[in-house]
Amino acid sequence: MLPFRLPRRGRWSTSVGVVLLLLATSVALPLARWGDSALVLALAPAAVAGYLAGRHMTRLVPAVIAFSAVLAGSLPVSYLLPGTSPLGDWMASVLIALLTVVAPWWFGRYRMLRVEQRESDAAVLADRAQAEERARIADDLHDTIGHELALIAVQAGALELAHDLGPEQREQFRELREAAVRASGRLGDVVRMTRPGDGPSRLDPVGGEGVDALVTGARDAGMNVEVRLDHAVVAAADPLIAELVVRTVREGLTNTMRHAPGATVGIDVGRGDAGGITVSVRSAASPEAGAPGGGHGIPSLRRRAELLGGAIDAGPRPGGGFELRLRAPTRAETRAHDSPIAADPALRSNARAARRRVWQATIVPAVILGLALVGFLVVQAITFAHTAVTSEVYERIDLGMTRAELAPLLPAGTPGPVPIVSEPPAPDGAECDYFAARDGWLHFTDATYRLCFDRDVLVEKSLLGAS
Repeated sequence: MLPFRLPRRGRWSTSVGVVLLLLATSVALPLARWGDSALVLALAPAAVAGYLAGRHMTRLVPAVIAFSAVLAGSLPVSYLLPGTSPLGDWMASVLIALLTVVAPWWFGRYRMLRVEQRESDAAVLADRAQAEERARIADDLHDTIGHELALIAVQAGALELAHDLGPEQREQFRELREAAVRASGRLGDVVRMTRPGDGPSRLDPVGGEGVDALVTGARDAGMNVEVRLDHAVVAAADPLIAELVVRTVREGLTNTMRHAPGATVGIDVGRGDAGGITVSVRSAASPEAGAPGGGHGIPSLRRRAELLGGAIDAGPRPGGGFELRLRAPTRAETRAHDSPIAADPALRSNARAARRRVWQATIVPAVILGLALVGFLVVQAITFAHTAVTSEVYERIDLGMTRAELAPLLPAGTPGPVPIVSEPPAPDGAECDYFAARDGWLHFTDATYRLCFDRDVLVEKSLLGAS
């Protein structure tokens, strides 16, 4: 025979959960009727079954139907079982089911929903980590390969203008320059598709050496670069800020190569007015037309600067040309509350869905408790109207009165006193009627009035109390 296995992730099929709930809830009525017997041993298994059903059963509606079916079916069954108070037993069974089965079921379901939310949040965070990794790769592609392609285009353009080359060689260098520009544009397209977010790169050079390397590479490619670099300011800055300085210089050089070939570039890196660090990359107006921009580098750089407490300004200069400017503190002021993970809409959606499902599960015991209270009050009112005699009416009853005289004062009565009420022997040959001794429908007592008749004449009246 094949071994029984639960579904994946500890989830049960609906039928298994429904069967458990039906069995657990069905013990409530026998416990209410014969609670002083060995049936009390069924309380623990019923509570465990309710908890397991809530912990492993994913669907809510079948659980509600199972509870409702058993509790509703228990009402007619209570009249078929031996006893003197079917409505009272049914009300007691509802309370027993609520405390013994429904409450553990709700606790188990709450734990299941919390686990599901944690698993969903973990999946969202894993997706976010993958997106950040793609973002870092995209940054490396844009900042390193894009910069090298721009250098190739500048070098090819310089060789194209050399005087000692023939027309065929000039054409080859022109094609090389155009191919580098096209490759740079395609790289931008790949970056935009690959990079869904923003995140720090791990491959960028940092510090003054990184700036020197970028300037040397640009000059070797034929660019006219003027630089003023305060190495002490860059060395004293936080590594993240030093990395941001290098990225800003690289972005300014790359933009000049791509959009303003042949223009002179001025780079200033030093201490700012507020004690931070300032980077300025200025390019003069270019005599040549550049390639169209992809619009990725500066927005990415601006987001990175803002996360570290800095700011990026970029725009045309009054006298012509373009300037890229960074203002940043020497110590990174990381803004965790602006993190995309902290404000991730998927995580907020998971939290809202979990709260909604918890409230839906809370409705079940609340509705059952409300119905039980309403039903209890209705049962009390009906019981009082049909079985109870008040103390005032009882005082008006005198021995020797006939049934006909008492008929307007008496309700239908009960078949007999509750089992815990002691009853002395009735007078010989007398027939006794029993009535609940209550002064109101919220008067809770087991006391019973007994009226005994001999040939329809009242021969005894007595108050029976609990023994």
